[in-house]
Amino acid sequence: MGDIEWTSESVRVDGVMERDFTVQGERDTITGVLWAPERIPVGSPLVLIGHGGGGHKRAPSVVPTAQGFVREHGIPAVIIDAPGHGDRGGAQSRSPEYYALWADAKRMTDNATADWKRVLTTFLATGMFDAGRIGWSGMSMGSLIGVPYVASETRLKAAALGLCGFTGVTPNQGGGGAVLEAAAPHVTVPLIFMLQWDDERFDRSGSLAMFGAFGATDKRLVWHVGAHAEMPEEGRHHARAFLAERLKA
Repeated sequence: MGDIEWTSESVRVDGVMERDFTVQGERDTITGVLWAPERIPVGSPLVLIGHGGGGHKRAPSVVPTAQGFVREHGIPAVIIDAPGHGDRGGAQSRSPEYYALWADAKRMTDNATADWKRVLTTFLATGMFDAGRIGWSGMSMGSLIGVPYVASETRLKAAALGLCGFTGVTPNQGGGGAVLEAAAPHVTVPLIFMLQWDDERFDRSGSLAMFGAFGATDKRLVWHVGAHAEMPEEGRHHARAFLAERLKA
């Protein structure tokens, strides 16, 4: 298992320290960013964040989430480029390259799970983070990848998931719905699930079915009116607060 290679100096952006890194993965070099307070106390919790489809580690949809964990709760957060995304291929949303990645959803999620397990092991090896206080946050593709990862990762304490489900335009690609159906009962950590009532990418019934299938006994469902990309900032704050409360307990 390789070490973290820091590829930039720490810089302060909007009051949050950030630093680029790489970790050598099984198939290629995993590229990511750590967002953190200016001083990380030993034994800190850590949040792992999955970005959306066609996005990357600095996508506008996920950077505020990472910064929010730091500003609002003092919790460091890590985002990596998913397989084929960002510096690992540059797939864009709904592009031929993106659909090629999801032609075999099982392979895509297995690869992403292997990446995250390696990244988490590498960060825990620094001795800075508490192995008992690790969380996952991921919406949309961050849940397509996140549900199988959370289901298989024994080191997680809580998760924020959402904008995802068993059926719809997106999970119908490459057997994605079947992958989620197999994984959901094994998601047993406390979780909050965010649903957009008018989501055009994931059917409401399939999202509700996935929430019901989660094996967790401590789970919350929060829904807002609007399309897939219209979750209000209030919802994002709510998801962060749920996760932070459990990681700080």
